[in-house]
Amino acid sequence: MSNSRAFAASVSFLAMAATAIASPALAQDQDDATESQLSSTSSAAQDDGAIVVTGTRIRTPQYTQPNPVISIGRDDVQSAGVTNLTDFLAENPALQGSTTSNDTSGTNAGIGQVGLNLLNLRNLGTQRTLVLVDGRRHVSSTPGSASIDITTIPVELIERIDVVTGAAAIYGADAVTGVVNFVLRRDFEGIAIRGQSGVSQYGDTANHFLAFTGGTNFGGGRGNVALSLEYGRESALGRGTRRFLTPDGLCSFYRNQADIPDNPNLPDNLLECDVRYFDSHPESAIDVDLDTVPDYFGQGQVWDPGRFVGSIFQVGGSGTPVATYSGDVLPQVERYSANLLFNYDIADNVNLYAQAKYVRIESQTENQPSFDFFLQIQPDNAFITPALQDAINNFGVPGFGLLITGRDNFDLGRRGSTATRQTYRGVVGVRSDLSDNIRLDVSYVYGRTQNDTFQTNYRFNDRFYAAIDAINVGGQIVCRSNVQPVGNSNQPFVPFNFNSPGAGLGLSFTPGAGSGCVPFNPFIDNQAAGNQAAIDWITTSANDRSRLEQHVATAVLDGNLGNIRLWGGPIGFALGAEYRREESSNQPDPIGITFPVFGNQLFPTVGNFDVKEVFGELQIPIVSGQPFFDDLIVNGAVRYSDYSTVGGTFTWQAGLIWAPVRDIRFRGTYTQAVRAPNIAELFGPQSQTFAFFNDPCSPTNINSGTAARAGNCQAIFNELGLTPAQQAAFTGALSSSVPGLVSGNPNLQEETSKTLTAGVVLQPRFIPGLSFSADYYDVRIEDAVSTPTGQTLANLCVDQPRPNQFCDAIERRPGTAPIGPGVISGFRTLPSNVAEFRTSGIDFAANYRLRTASAGTFDFRLRGNRLLKFETLPVIGGNVVNGRNTVEIPNWTVNFNTTWSLDNVALTWRTNYFSPTLRFSRQTYISQPDIVEERYQKIDARFTHDVQVSMLVEERFNFYLGVNNLFNQLPDVGQTFYPVSAVGRYFYGGVRISLDRLPL
Repeated sequence: MSNSRAFAASVSFLAMAATAIASPALAQDQDDATESQLSSTSSAAQDDGAIVVTGTRIRTPQYTQPNPVISIGRDDVQSAGVTNLTDFLAENPALQGSTTSNDTSGTNAGIGQVGLNLLNLRNLGTQRTLVLVDGRRHVSSTPGSASIDITTIPVELIERIDVVTGAAAIYGADAVTGVVNFVLRRDFEGIAIRGQSGVSQYGDTANHFLAFTGGTNFGGGRGNVALSLEYGRESALGRGTRRFLTPDGLCSFYRNQADIPDNPNLPDNLLECDVRYFDSHPESAIDVDLDTVPDYFGQGQVWDPGRFVGSIFQVGGSGTPVATYSGDVLPQVERYSANLLFNYDIADNVNLYAQAKYVRIESQTENQPSFDFFLQIQPDNAFITPALQDAINNFGVPGFGLLITGRDNFDLGRRGSTATRQTYRGVVGVRSDLSDNIRLDVSYVYGRTQNDTFQTNYRFNDRFYAAIDAINVGGQIVCRSNVQPVGNSNQPFVPFNFNSPGAGLGLSFTPGAGSGCVPFNPFIDNQAAGNQAAIDWITTSANDRSRLEQHVATAVLDGNLGNIRLWGGPIGFALGAEYRREESSNQPDPIGITFPVFGNQLFPTVGNFDVKEVFGELQIPIVSGQPFFDDLIVNGAVRYSDYSTVGGTFTWQAGLIWAPVRDIRFRGTYTQAVRAPNIAELFGPQSQTFAFFNDPCSPTNINSGTAARAGNCQAIFNELGLTPAQQAAFTGALSSSVPGLVSGNPNLQEETSKTLTAGVVLQPRFIPGLSFSADYYDVRIEDAVSTPTGQTLANLCVDQPRPNQFCDAIERRPGTAPIGPGVISGFRTLPSNVAEFRTSGIDFAANYRLRTASAGTFDFRLRGNRLLKFETLPVIGGNVVNGRNTVEIPNWTVNFNTTWSLDNVALTWRTNYFSPTLRFSRQTYISQPDIVEERYQKIDARFTHDVQVSMLVEERFNFYLGVNNLFNQLPDVGQTFYPVSAVGRYFYGGVRISLDRLPL
């Protein structure tokens, strides 16, 4: 079936299903049909004196808030055809660097992180963005952290989403950069059904979404109960589905070999395609003369070195293509969600409310295969072909055999990760109006997340080494370990030694006749050859489990002081107390702790903390309705928190609003907030990690650091015992990632942020329907918890005066090492209160609604950001890094939406833009201004257009069709999903059905 026919069939199916479900005898609520489905006006735009806007616990209209609030209404979400909220929210300027499914698939997905979607406010870290639901805490989705998977939020229940800078004094820890609050619909009556399907223009990444929400009043209108069910499925996207991601089409930048030594008139790097690893092959790259350079591959085919382009890469030739290595671009995600909402007036002034939620999310992705470097093949190996034997006889080292410089084990299957996350959340509370102007709200929240991460094609290293060490016994090929249990199965050049596993690990099998070892031929594709028995014996699966629990009890008394007032009205207040307990337990599969496997050796992480808090807030209307003082309002909030981990902390905020006339308001806040370290940062055991290094002592990098770098590298090589010849030949090139150790730090203290905002709101009476706001923000975080990367440690080691603590964390091979003397071989790192972050900018927004007599209604909405500063100090002693205008941190970000509606038809056009960003870091351009040709120094701007048309039929059916990325912008050269996703132009269609009551 063609792509267009498949899409049309999906839409037709949804339409038929919707028609079958609907009851034509029931009418739809006209307000829902017209305002919710045909208008793009944010539901948060209405000034309602009872509405509680994020950033305060005092019931107050939105425009009296000193905090800048960006409100995204339900209609905004609907007009975007959203099924994944994070993809939509990441377009918001304040949430530009959020973690989407693109970031948690294939090799990008960390252990247990496949399919996660996390919000990142101001690009300062997901752990510093507090996500709330109806102003209340939500249980985390990842062990040891406070980060919430946004796919656990029900799409169809959203009333609005508030994004607030600051407000930590109101909501507590983790809000050092701000708050994102999802406000859900309440008192739902009737039925709402939505079905949607979509597919890319290439016929893949098919997404399906189905939602049902039904609610009814009962008890003479005193109560309401509603149930919402959602199902969503997002298909995976593999690298082979886009030409620009295939070996021939994937291009990136590699060292210009004509520019060695550096010539300022030539670019240091050139754009190259069909790039391959120069020392690795799926059927083994083979070195006969032990110069560590491949001579053959497979069963004796002559190695084609292609064209060397520096480090470990070649263009063309026999090596494994880089493009085949990284796995999926997008994961497969399947989501089931159920939400139950209940409230009942048990008395005229007392309301009992409750919420219950269950979400199950199953995410799956394929990663890279296992790989090996520098494997010795004994001279009597049964799989050595006549061609290879001739090469050994002619060029080899007597008695050694062969050296496999690199093997990419695609025939063992790509490693995969399947995560099942189950989230349970319950809320119960009582709201009581103690008087006409004072209300008490007492609530309890319980949350639990259970994660099961199933890792497939996990490899037993000892079995692999035993299986490739095969010998011929009486005409039969058997594993040497079956007949010589303590024989010659050593692998001298790899960390694991078959005879002495080390590190407290035991063998996963018992050598001997009954071991079950099946010979594995390293010179062929064993899967294609049907050698499944060997693959099954070598590979296994691992199941990591984690559990998080959250308990939150909150009591808030809010209202106003009645007759205690100044000239502007009664003083508003909120007083409250909160108790919160967080528990996290992560249990890796014992198989990775007990046996030598290909992957990280992880250990259980168990921890908990609790915090007792009291807080208060005042809003003082000093004067109102006077010349030059239409409003003058002062706001302040304080919070004291007593953590079981870091002790007492103090958070406060002060704010001011001044409106000289009704049309213009000036507002500003200053906030000092804290974030206590999370469980993983505090209690994580020492576990294995891996990192890639761009060695600062390599010839290509030696001049890219401080003036001390060259001398320090020379001193390190001398201490390691490298000879002058070894130093002259040193390249620092590594074919694989380097193992390291990372742990938590129980001595961590809280980090502190200081946030200043100042802005203006314009609502000119002479232009009805227009509003405009602009707000300056400045966020500074001190004593920030940071875990330096291995690369940062390596750079600081040679860029700072020696001796220093950074060199103590980096290990290098000695001059006596048989392979790679001097290269980085290990590192150790842990979190510390050593970082600083600072960002500032201007957020601006404009809304305008134009109603015409006959041409319909036009809605215009603009949201944007101008970034002024983004600086980080990774560790004390390092250099300040200016990240402004680099990847994910553009200077300008603008969203512009236009909606036209007439009668029962609406058309929405959405434009998403951010400015071009530098391809490399600013420091790189300072030290290497000729790093690439000028035309490649910046990555293209994002400039995408989305369009949706919807039609209301018979007042209860709303059919809609849409195209995202209408003009099919693609990732820039060398990129996978930047500045846009690799999905490309995307078509979708759906139907919404609304009935005004349940058919009871």
